Amino acid sequence: MKILIVDDEPLILQGLVKIIKEAAPVQTEVIAGNNAYEALELMKSNKPDVTVTDLNMPEIDGFELIHEAKQHDLCHRFIILTGYDEFEYARKAIRAGVVDYLLKPINKDEIAALLHQIFKELPSDADADYRHHAAKILSYIDRNFSQELSLDMLAEYMNLHPNYISSLFKKRNRGDVYPLLKYIAYQRSEKTFGRDPPDSCQYDRQQGRL
Repeated sequence: MKILIVDDEPLILQGLVKIIKEAAPVQTEVIAGNNAYEALELMKSNKPDVTVTDLNMPEIDGFELIHEAKQHDLCHRFIILTGYDEFEYARKAIRAGVVDYLLKPINKDEIAALLHQIFKELPSDADADYRHHAAKILSYIDRNFSQELSLDMLAEYMNLHPNYISSLFKKRNRGDVYPLLKYIAYQRSEKTFGRDPPDSCQYDRQQGRL
């Protein structure tokens, strides 16, 4: 497993690297970045499985980093670390689809349990096509978000079984029942309205389309 840690304060970053190296599963590779710009470059070259990021950073904050990374398919699992216990931050974290929202100073046992759970959910070596298939599907959705998309349509495009595609996104989104449809709704609303989907932007769960 590869973990990217991002914090603009050198001493805090050094401490986080030490704690997470001790807490993470065996043979985990830990990479550190001092700001969001560096983090994005590290994502391109290292493709981390999960990114642990501070929120308050200069120029680009943690939420903007998450948005950029997901938009460019650089990383899709994020743990937010912050010293601010505020509802608005937690609400934004939920909207951004982060894995968890932890307060500083971090609890070693808590981060260890979380990282081991993420490790269990990662694709195995036998599932070598996982990243390729998921990236290809996301790219197709991004190009065709304005169309009426369905699970069957994506399955036909990929020449894969609908259940396999569904399982890819459940695995990627920690077992969410409708993660793929939510992603389509998010992309459509983001590109159309530049914000989260309005209440009227709903999907038909039975038909599996928007």
